[in-house]
Amino acid sequence: MNTRSADRTVVDGKSAAVAHAPRQAWIDVARAVALVLVVAGHTERGLVAAGIMTGEAAQDFDLVVYSFHIPLFFLISGLLFAQSIRRRPFVQTWKARTIRLLQPCLIWSVVLLGLIVLAANLANTPVSPADAFTSFLLLPFQPVSIFWFLYTLVLCMAVSGLVIEYRLCTAGQLLFWSMVLHLVYLLFLSDRQSGMGLHFIRFAEHQIYFALGIFFAQAVQSNGSRKAADEARSGKYIAIAVIFMAACFLAAATALVGYHLSYHSLVGTVAALSASSVVLGACYLAVSIRKFSVPGPVMTISKETLAIFCMHVPFVSGTRIALSHLGIDVAVLHLLSGTVIGIFGPLLALKLLDNLGLAAIAGFASEQRAQPFARQP
Repeated sequence: MNTRSADRTVVDGKSAAVAHAPRQAWIDVARAVALVLVVAGHTERGLVAAGIMTGEAAQDFDLVVYSFHIPLFFLISGLLFAQSIRRRPFVQTWKARTIRLLQPCLIWSVVLLGLIVLAANLANTPVSPADAFTSFLLLPFQPVSIFWFLYTLVLCMAVSGLVIEYRLCTAGQLLFWSMVLHLVYLLFLSDRQSGMGLHFIRFAEHQIYFALGIFFAQAVQSNGSRKAADEARSGKYIAIAVIFMAACFLAAATALVGYHLSYHSLVGTVAALSASSVVLGACYLAVSIRKFSVPGPVMTISKETLAIFCMHVPFVSGTRIALSHLGIDVAVLHLLSGTVIGIFGPLLALKLLDNLGLAAIAGFASEQRAQPFARQP
């Protein structure tokens, strides 16, 4: 998962950088929105499993949020990846990129397994030491819990990077074949959402969004280099597109909820594409066109996305357990508290790790976090 947006503009077709280009703050805002939704979604599922959130409202919330928050992350990752490989070739940086993602993934998978074992019956799904050890041995092949995302992202980077680097196809052709792969997923693989090799199945599902980000990278660069008058004019068209895509998402979400459809479906794909477009378009209009100031905490959340993602589950679960022991069973309060602590708890933990000099051991080396992930050497 990317940890900061690119702060240089794209030089089409060249591995050159434009120094001191403005930071793409609208991407930071979009990524922060996606991360908040991820934490909220995991909080909600924990509450449902614990019997605190019940009824159709919880099911509807789950369907709507899960239909697009992860696809949005893949789209943003593809966008930044396209920018980065034009500056630093993928074949020269694949090792650092892979380690950058898999090191914290493996470390925090082990931590999460250990905490679940220690929590015993306090956990929604208790795991015995023997089962945890088996999961540990299978980590290279079967990701633990939420960490399928990082496994899948590594696959998307590897495939897309090699294809583009060796000019096996253009960005448009990559998107086409990713659409074909997604269709295969919808027809034959969408009902397989657990077990060995899940990250390969999720690759077939999410590569389309990563490729879409790559495809639109040049359009983002072109918009960023336009004059104020042209930018304002393009903003009107983007606003119209956002309204149209919002209507598409509303229709898709209504179908998902009304007919109890899975978001691993064609309707789910429409919801993912339309909602992602709405979030990105709205963030671009607000930050780049309307020039709204982005609050510092939002930028911090975006900058430390990887650390928050890897560490938020224990904070979310701990919040639920603590509130339950205090006799608080108000679902909305649980949801809000779990989401807020699930975001800011990892930030405090990361600050502590930095102060103790343990951030690198935890997989979040300060020198790596000093630059956007997409530009890591």
